[in-house]
Amino acid sequence: MNKKKCSLLLLCLQGILGMYAQQKDSIPIQKLAEVTVSESRFPLKRSQTGKIVTKITDEDLQKTSGKNLAEVINSVAGIEINGSTSHPGQNLGYSIRGSRNRQVLILIDGIQVTDPSAISSDFDLRLLNVDDVASIEILKGASSVLYGSGAAAATINITLKETETNGFSAKATWVAGTNQSQDNKNYRIDDLYNAYSLGGKTGKISFLTSLSYQDLEGLSAIKTEENKPDDFSRINALAKFSI
Repeated sequence: MNKKKCSLLLLCLQGILGMYAQQKDSIPIQKLAEVTVSESRFPLKRSQTGKIVTKITDEDLQKTSGKNLAEVINSVAGIEINGSTSHPGQNLGYSIRGSRNRQVLILIDGIQVTDPSAISSDFDLRLLNVDDVASIEILKGASSVLYGSGAAAATINITLKETETNGFSAKATWVAGTNQSQDNKNYRIDDLYNAYSLGGKTGKISFLTSLSYQDLEGLSAIKTEENKPDDFSRINALAKFSI
């Protein structure tokens, strides 16, 4: 009697598992839409957000040859980056709608780069090469709900380039220019800038590396009778890997 009960129980379990497997296989798989981080917690059109969003695309960046990232953002209406067009090595100050550095948040690929523990809480935008940037989004207005108290005035979100298809790409940039004042018109080549970048993707791994060097005989912050140049050099290196 016990053997018959066990056999009947096993047959019932097999039948239930078979029906469950067929039911599970018949469930349609629905691909969810891509979720994009925006300036609001709910998906809204830009015209309905009530906030001013300025986007600098890759096409816009290609038209700014010879400028650094601070000069590019400084050209946006309503944004003043003090020191971007001043003497080389000058500290930068961000002023958006009368704000200060501690009220402007800077993100690179969604990661905060401004140091809230620092006194000025600033980030030198000149450390990034313009050729490595895919787009820039500037959100004017309070965004503390999304990003914290550091975004009380504005948020600058910088997106770096990323290769989407398998393969490799390389780019080299050379820029030469003058660096002079109204009183010193010698038209010499005093500003040299070289930048090299290499990116690619193989399988699920993508990478971006770049190296740039700038050497110039800039204007001195101290006025002298001889108008001696103030030598300045900067080396930037970037490495980004994604899996």
